[in-house]
Amino acid sequence: MIVIGKGSVQSGECDVMGHMNVRHYVARVGDGLGWLALAMGITPDRGFFTPVDQHIRFLREMAAGAAFTIHGGVLARRGERLRVYAEIQHSGMGVASAAFVTDVELRHPLSGEVLPLPEGVEDKIASLMTTLPPHAGPRGLPFDPIRTPPDAAAAAAMGLTEAHLGAIRAEDCDRAGLMRPDVVIARIWDGIPNLRFRGSEELGAREEGIGSAALEYRLVYLKPMRLGDLLRISSGLRALGDKTTTWTHLLHDGVTGAPVAAAEAIGIGFDLKARKAVVIDGDRRRVLEALLIPGLSL
Repeated sequence: MIVIGKGSVQSGECDVMGHMNVRHYVARVGDGLGWLALAMGITPDRGFFTPVDQHIRFLREMAAGAAFTIHGGVLARRGERLRVYAEIQHSGMGVASAAFVTDVELRHPLSGEVLPLPEGVEDKIASLMTTLPPHAGPRGLPFDPIRTPPDAAAAAAMGLTEAHLGAIRAEDCDRAGLMRPDVVIARIWDGIPNLRFRGSEELGAREEGIGSAALEYRLVYLKPMRLGDLLRISSGLRALGDKTTTWTHLLHDGVTGAPVAAAEAIGIGFDLKARKAVVIDGDRRRVLEALLIPGLSL
């Protein structure tokens, strides 16, 4: 693999849990895709790589001030798409903090139109080939092709909860005018606190000193959104473990109700002092069990 990014965690990138928020992991790796493209001879004026499908493992926390290095390479070519690997490591330690497996396509830098890979790029792709480390592959979430997600009306009928209503702002878009991938996970995260309020006081009550953290994410980017588009996110609980919850999140066009992105996430309750996962038990487990939606998946 080659180095495709370096930097340090800024305090503004950290959330209320005291570690870098998931959206900034996605944004930093997104920046790194430009350097991976450059290693193939694709300069920014010729195009940029954008994710169409992405699997993420969050392995270790990164707090404000932590220095990191991003390494990247190519796992496979599938037609005009590449499956690439990126790993965020703590600089100097060589310890992985997050691992990304991403299917990318090339887009025009101004129009956002999907482009074929340039001719003669095969040798450069071959020089960047790498293998997937054992700690990086899917663990609790599959990375298989998904079925077409339900539209907004069908999602509501299935029992998913409306978690987020918003609009795409200028700062959410890349220079082609398309909503950036990190905005997808940011809007999902923005809506998660609303999932505590579904007519149940028990679920709405937060336990002092307990936060949450993501362990694994699957993100599928179905249709680009543009400045001013309205966005609706509906979420539902798919599975419940001893310490983990698995949620499905569906993103829809606010006007048409058509699906524009989908995600699944495995998370934990997180003791903010001990910095470790907590067991889901008692009344909280009983309430969460009542929220499970049978058959929910991507």
